[in-house]
Amino acid sequence: MQEFTILDWSVRKLLVMPTAALMSPVPESRNLDLLTFGETMVRFSVPATSLLSDASTFEVHFAGAEGNVAAAVARMGFRSAWYSELPDHTIGHRVVQTLQLHGVDCSHVRWRPQGRVGVYYLEMASSPRPTRVIYDRKDSTAARMSVEQFDWSLLSRCRVIHLTGITAALSPSCYELVREAIRRSKQLGVKIVFDVNFRSLLWSADVCRSQLEPLICQVDTLLISLRDAKGVFGLSGSDRDILCQLQSRFGLQRVAMTIGERGALGADGAEIYVAPGWPVTIVDRIGAGDSFAAGVVCGLLEDAFAKGLEYGVAMSALKLTTAGDIFRLRREDVLALMQKAQQTLIR
Repeated sequence: MQEFTILDWSVRKLLVMPTAALMSPVPESRNLDLLTFGETMVRFSVPATSLLSDASTFEVHFAGAEGNVAAAVARMGFRSAWYSELPDHTIGHRVVQTLQLHGVDCSHVRWRPQGRVGVYYLEMASSPRPTRVIYDRKDSTAARMSVEQFDWSLLSRCRVIHLTGITAALSPSCYELVREAIRRSKQLGVKIVFDVNFRSLLWSADVCRSQLEPLICQVDTLLISLRDAKGVFGLSGSDRDILCQLQSRFGLQRVAMTIGERGALGADGAEIYVAPGWPVTIVDRIGAGDSFAAGVVCGLLEDAFAKGLEYGVAMSALKLTTAGDIFRLRREDVLALMQKAQQTLIR
């Protein structure tokens, strides 16, 4: 039987305090809690009862891992900003409007006179039929992001930067942008949260591993799924063994690892935490991992990594009950679900 330090559910009592009261004092110049950058795409999806091959209508959503995280963090009461490059036309502006609707600062987006927004097609399915994703994102304006065009003054204004393996995989210039963001963030003392977020449609597991290993060893907090820990980095053993292997391999203080419907594990130094999963009736799987990532970020902003795991598991569960990729609920909804867990344990 695996041994874990179980999260002290009594810490939930702190969550009735205003968000500002939970955050550490920061310089006035750091007026952003979170900065992230990446690609937000148009999603055309069909319900689980339909096929892409014969669909006559599509549901339209706008989504991308980094924008999803920025939106969820903003909905939890923090100040988040998202950067990308977009074509200056109706669809490009629709992307920004979608994120702004959730409270994300998109004022630093770089507009290009021409270009395209990436697209992906989603065929949601029920077991045993697998969900299908088709990308049409090559040469999008977001893939042209570069070190030279990025406004580096944004780094000095934020407390946490969130980066992903998805952006690193988009193009050589995007990879260099991620690498430079890590280098500069370390110099400025900005907390770096990195989500592996492996996408087999963008690169192979071998390429992903070789490209990300030099980056991961420089970050403060690693986010990863158990599936990617095994499939990308070839790790094996119990959940706790794999978590500790990740810490040791990359010399990390903190690692947060999702373990499917069972919830998540976290390591902070020598401490190991577990946040149990929730039974969920799934409406839409896409974006749940980004909601978890946002919860961990919120915990770091409150200097409470263990609580961030709780946030993340609760937010992921709630996201699974709604359509689309973006977390659209409120902080109050997250706290209510967490309070329900506390009451269950007391009984």
